[in-house]
Amino acid sequence: MKIVLLAGLMLLSATAASAENAVRPEVVRLENVLVEGEMRTVYVGNANNHYLIYCNTKAEGCFTPEEDKNYFLFTESTRWKLPGAKDFLTLAYLQEFFSKYNQGENVALVPEDNKGDRGVFIRDPTGGGYERDTVISDGPIVYGTGMSDADLKRAWQAFFTQMLKIAMQQQGKDVVLSKLARRCMPGEEFCTAALDANLVGVAGLQEPRKVVLMVSSDVHDDKKHLARLVCTYPSKGTVICRDWSTGKLVSVKHPEQ
Repeated sequence: MKIVLLAGLMLLSATAASAENAVRPEVVRLENVLVEGEMRTVYVGNANNHYLIYCNTKAEGCFTPEEDKNYFLFTESTRWKLPGAKDFLTLAYLQEFFSKYNQGENVALVPEDNKGDRGVFIRDPTGGGYERDTVISDGPIVYGTGMSDADLKRAWQAFFTQMLKIAMQQQGKDVVLSKLARRCMPGEEFCTAALDANLVGVAGLQEPRKVVLMVSSDVHDDKKHLARLVCTYPSKGTVICRDWSTGKLVSVKHPEQ
């Protein structure tokens, strides 16, 4: 009921301001969501930026954004007219209807088409998406973060099988098998093998993005994996590498580097 009332009022009056004071909000989409106890953690972003925001599940307006739907990310400086509205909408106005968190930077998510749930969140200042220290998943990539040994084994098998199947479809069996051949350098105690494929959904993007899987194993036992590294290419010139078993960030390369 509150959502319907708010949407209606937005069409009538949000805040008095002139057109020249408009500050357009950034458009983001859902990338991932995690609910633990009373905290809902939401990853949102676009091709350029990624954010980690969270809210109390018991608070008014703490919701899970819809997949494949555009949302405006309102900050303290945002002043924007939604479709059909006569006046501007601001974060302060949204806070009057929903929760206002006293700790942290408040932001709000509002559907770009002005249809559906909306609410107020706290933005994690450490950042989200690409460079977050530890992640659980990234679109089709499910990391082994926090898993038991048994679950880790099953998750690895599922991910490797997924990568192998897609790579063969895209590159052909012979090419993939040659890439998977172990390479053992003289004097080293380990060997490496690599596999790459273009996956849809990485960083929340619907365009295929390159994903490289590199595995190092004991030089005497190819089944004894020493490290499993996943590198993604979410945007031009950006390379993010993570330890698959832990989801922890290993390295980041930006276009200017």
